[in-house]
Amino acid sequence: MRIAPFIAIAASAALLNGCATLSEEQCLVGDWYGIGVSDGASGYAMSRIDDHTEACARHGVSPNMTAYAEGRARGLLSYCTPQVGFREGREGDGYAHVCPADLEPDFLAAYSDGRLVHAAITAVNAANSDLYRYQQQARDIETQIRNEEAALGAEGLTDEQRRVIRERIRRLRDDRDRALSFARDAEWQARDAQREVDMLRARFAAYYGSS
Repeated sequence: MRIAPFIAIAASAALLNGCATLSEEQCLVGDWYGIGVSDGASGYAMSRIDDHTEACARHGVSPNMTAYAEGRARGLLSYCTPQVGFREGREGDGYAHVCPADLEPDFLAAYSDGRLVHAAITAVNAANSDLYRYQQQARDIETQIRNEEAALGAEGLTDEQRRVIRERIRRLRDDRDRALSFARDAEWQARDAQREVDMLRARFAAYYGSS
């Protein structure tokens, strides 16, 4: 099917805009101090300015490096706090080693605490995923068992055919029981992991607030 030219052009423009860190308007307004504050508050490294330079070059605009650096330094003051460090760790986000030397130790300690919560939440999700998978597997096998039992009741089967069907049913029941056993293990693992999450959240609430 032939794509209309204007649709292809619009799609290309959307793709380009999606890759740009700044819009044309932002480039032309040129609030580089404000852009720096925003980037610093988001924990971006200084190399973020290279992306802005590329985004604005197509509009004939060059960044004000001094204003951007001053704004970013201001923004980092709101980023490099224990509360933000804990949140970043809890969400599994990376850290670009952007905090000043006097703020980084407390940020990293909180980030490490957040990573503990993140790991516990990940364990809960993994266990619940396993639980669902094994339960679904058991249900699927149960359906197969019912089909085989129905086949066993058909008329005209030889003794050998019935023996083969009964053997298939036996193996299927073993597989079902094994899947149910794995599901029970996963359920216990999910409960243990959830207790760990609850314990960590209660432990860190006094330092970082509700998590």
